[in-house]
Amino acid sequence: MRILQIACGVIFFAVTLYYGYIMFSAANVANTVFGFKNDPLKGQATVHNARHGSNGSLKDGYVALTDFKNLDAGRVVNIVMPVSVKELLKETGAPADMDMIEVFISGQAPRIAEAECKLLVKTIASNCRVKLTKAKQFKDDPKFAEIRMQLEFVEKQVPGTFKTEKPLNYQEVDVDLVDSAGIYAEAWLNEFKSRRAKLYTTAARACDPLRRQHGNCSVTEINVLGRWEKREEFVVIRSNATLSYLWPERT
Repeated sequence: MRILQIACGVIFFAVTLYYGYIMFSAANVANTVFGFKNDPLKGQATVHNARHGSNGSLKDGYVALTDFKNLDAGRVVNIVMPVSVKELLKETGAPADMDMIEVFISGQAPRIAEAECKLLVKTIASNCRVKLTKAKQFKDDPKFAEIRMQLEFVEKQVPGTFKTEKPLNYQEVDVDLVDSAGIYAEAWLNEFKSRRAKLYTTAARACDPLRRQHGNCSVTEINVLGRWEKREEFVVIRSNATLSYLWPERT
């Protein structure tokens, strides 16, 4: 019994560590550190908790919230997307026995990311552009590949108003989009796109309660992980959004 308990503990720890690593990878698909220095509200308001440390760079979410019309403000979507190599070849008319298939997949990644930008514009974004793509073919299941992308976007919804007459506090909160959207965490590969669209639509509505309470809120980061399950041939979906807002200090 003791051995069984230890084994279960080891398995649980390994699974937890794996999912933690995967979500970290999704959120850092570009390993981006924006390092913003210029405060969009400088001279207009005193804002606490907006920087990394007392004199560090500004937090990405704070800049995305307060400079919300700027595509360079650090508002991002990080996506890990499994794809069928067969479908990619079919879409492009490339020969199935072509050499350097992984190079081919990498070449298709920007096109797929541009299509994802269009999906964002249909749901949460007024503007979108591709920042980075990476691709690799699964060595143990070469019929499929994984594409990672980071997209920058401007949110359709205006964040709201900032009450600058009092000192403000910057705050972030993470929301589980899979639970919020009420969708299954597993999907067939051909269902993954419609699930992502629902996740983006859910993210667009996630700020509504905070806007009502504090007068402002913005979706400053979205992470969507699609993990390919080789044995079952479906996608396991994990997704979260970071919501950023400012609230005035109570006096």
